[in-house]
Amino acid sequence: MKLFAFFIGGGTHNSLIELHDACFFIGEKMEDCYDNIRAHWWGDPKTLHVDCYGELTQADGYKVSLHKTPSENDELKLYFINLGGYISGDFQELHKNVFVVARTEVKARVKALKQIQDWSGHHKDCEYDVEECFCINSAVEGSSYYLHLDPIADQSLFSFSTKYFRLNE
Repeated sequence: MKLFAFFIGGGTHNSLIELHDACFFIGEKMEDCYDNIRAHWWGDPKTLHVDCYGELTQADGYKVSLHKTPSENDELKLYFINLGGYISGDFQELHKNVFVVARTEVKARVKALKQIQDWSGHHKDCEYDVEECFCINSAVEGSSYYLHLDPIADQSLFSFSTKYFRLNE
């Protein structure tokens, strides 16, 4: 089984612009997750689509895998953090999504904020904040799998595909 991350979008009956969310599901292939994505989506089902997706195989210097047995190092957790901020003169909120491994949500937030220090630097026209922090370990709770995080020497960035496709039935 594999752990997949999805960035989904669509509209609601009264939204003026497209809205987005992130979700995490397990399956042998990503198509196995489509029914869960549809159930997760809170907007108009006719507008639901996937903007990007990827299998989470590593994050923050750790190999990410699913096993039938609990991890020996269950103190570490995998977090998805949505960072938000503003730039003067730009009529929108900017976002950056990151995956970090930490023992607590507080430590995960600190690690995530370090990844965007270059956003604001010493400029006074920017503000940045952690919008949301989600422990991905909870995405596998209730399944017969456990999330394992094992240190790796050869790290790489999260590999994902940006491909728009509709999930409406």
